Amino acid sequence: MNTVVWLAAILFVAVGAIFILRRHDLARAQSLVAGGRLGAGCAIAEGILFLLMAIAAVVLHRYGWFD
Repeated sequence: MNTVVWLAAILFVAVGAIFILRRHDLARAQSLVAGGRLGAGCAIAEGILFLLMAIAAVVLHRYGWFD
């Protein structure tokens, strides 16, 4: 179980970093799907959310929530 939590945290960090680094392309793709114009700030907020999810997974694992 320990390995799964750490792999999930690494995956969340990787996805969050990709969202932040490729924010302009992601905002353009989301605007095509949503039918409007979305700013790159939305992609940054989504990337930060993934980084917070990684921190939450590690902290909750340390407190025994996933045992």
